[in-house]
Amino acid sequence: MQFNPQKMVGWYQVKQLVFTGLKALLSYIFGNYSDRREVQAALSGSDRFDLSQTDELWFDYVSDVGDGFNSTYSVAKLLGQEQLVFGNETTQRGNVLIMGGDQVYPTPEMHEYENRLKGPYQSALPRNDQQPSPALFAIPGNHDWYDGLTNFLKVFCQERHIGQWQTFQKRSYWAIQLPHRYWIWGIDIQLNSDIDQPQKNYFADIVDRYMQAGDRVILCTAEPSWVFKDRYREEDSYERLRFFEQRFILDNQLELVATLSGDLHHYARYAKMENGEQTVQRITAGGGGAFLHPTHNLNEHLRKVEDEDLDLQAVFPDKETSRKLGFKNILFPYLNPSFSFFLGAYYLLLTWVLETDASRGAASLLEQLSEISGLWLAFDAFFHVLIRSPLAFILGTLLVASFTWFADENAGKSKYTWMIGFLHGGLHLVVCSLLIWGFATINLHYLNLEVISVVQVVLFAAEMVVIGSICAGILVGLYLMLSNLVLGIHDNESFSALHEEDYKNFLRFHLTPTQLTLYPIGIKQVNKHWERKSKFAFSGKLPKAHLIEQPIVVKMTAAEQSEQEVSV
Repeated sequence: MQFNPQKMVGWYQVKQLVFTGLKALLSYIFGNYSDRREVQAALSGSDRFDLSQTDELWFDYVSDVGDGFNSTYSVAKLLGQEQLVFGNETTQRGNVLIMGGDQVYPTPEMHEYENRLKGPYQSALPRNDQQPSPALFAIPGNHDWYDGLTNFLKVFCQERHIGQWQTFQKRSYWAIQLPHRYWIWGIDIQLNSDIDQPQKNYFADIVDRYMQAGDRVILCTAEPSWVFKDRYREEDSYERLRFFEQRFILDNQLELVATLSGDLHHYARYAKMENGEQTVQRITAGGGGAFLHPTHNLNEHLRKVEDEDLDLQAVFPDKETSRKLGFKNILFPYLNPSFSFFLGAYYLLLTWVLETDASRGAASLLEQLSEISGLWLAFDAFFHVLIRSPLAFILGTLLVASFTWFADENAGKSKYTWMIGFLHGGLHLVVCSLLIWGFATINLHYLNLEVISVVQVVLFAAEMVVIGSICAGILVGLYLMLSNLVLGIHDNESFSALHEEDYKNFLRFHLTPTQLTLYPIGIKQVNKHWERKSKFAFSGKLPKAHLIEQPIVVKMTAAEQSEQEVSV
């Protein structure tokens, strides 16, 4: 296998937007008609993976990997280290690695898996047949589902190696039996849909055949539905998660210790409080490589999650740092030149149509505007021609409608958030009119160029594309910055524009006869200067990792310890 290290996905590259949008649309339309989970059930047995024959076990959890090489490889390199030391705490590389969803971006083409996931992880921990292979299990996220799981099944469900890590699963969901009556379950929620019946049958069979009352479960799911329930007005994935937890865990007198998720690319831990103590942990840890999501809009208490008393315990990065990063959207034209250039070119196209239709009268639009000295009069002349030109009106309406549709209404506190998007789109028409007025005045009035001369046409086109791109990009950046920092919307859109490689995280667990210890590990700054030495060898400084918060400990009760001693 040959792989090419990739840059962070450019979510505002026009080609990328169109391609990913089409993939998402097709998977949404056909996903329910071609559910690969049912095919998996027919072709594989219903069994658990038994890792319980040991006294202690280390295992790692990482999610939202497979993006830019610098961030993905930095995290993989740390996961591959035999030990990571944090003060007096020495942690061991996991005997098991859990990947919690979205193993590749932007779409699950095989070359993307090769370049963005398999290549970095094989380089981070090369295969060595003389050493034991840590087990690797994965659940699919929405990006893995965009091809109906075709390539996910090839990568993770055929007992292959990814570097030293060895895959074992036959399905996109699984149950792993750990020592001391602990289990890890990974569920496949497809594209935010119901749990399919074969999957329900699988976990019901696992419970009936292998588990007993009091066993503890760590549940892995592809999205933090508890956060989505609190943040979005139209969101029912939490109810589906709670149904699964109730039906297969709580009703069978099993104990839910923690629910782990990615999808949001930060660290955030909510805990359920009972009698002043933390019980169930709801943890988002999507810091495996993808762009950073903000933390400053997370509520301290999940108000809409009424059946649980969930309070925010820790986040990474901290909320102050997250807010400061949000101001970087002012650099939108620099960070996203493709999208800014597209808007500048759109401005030019609109101007071309306006000029063509206006020139059928006594004077062209540029000539009219070059003689106008008042701002309001310039607006009036622009919009007067816009209304009279059918094609220009369609182009202007399409521009406004696109940004109205772009508005993050579902995350807004008001159902009228679309009005902010409508205003944003309208401001683009205003900016376009100002640019036409300004360039017409400079070219025709001050430089005395003829409106139809080659020099004027070329100069005007260059002015509109270059300066128009910058102005349009700044307007989009201001919209994203203000809507996120002030209105608390556009978390995804505002931070995907930043291509932020830093502030990554993963989880490390240590299970012993007396307790389960969770180490939340953060990387404030990844290495952006890896040097390639050979096909799968890179040199560079290992990023500095730290504990995001103090280790979270779940202790065995006295009765459980006595039971363990009796069984031994």
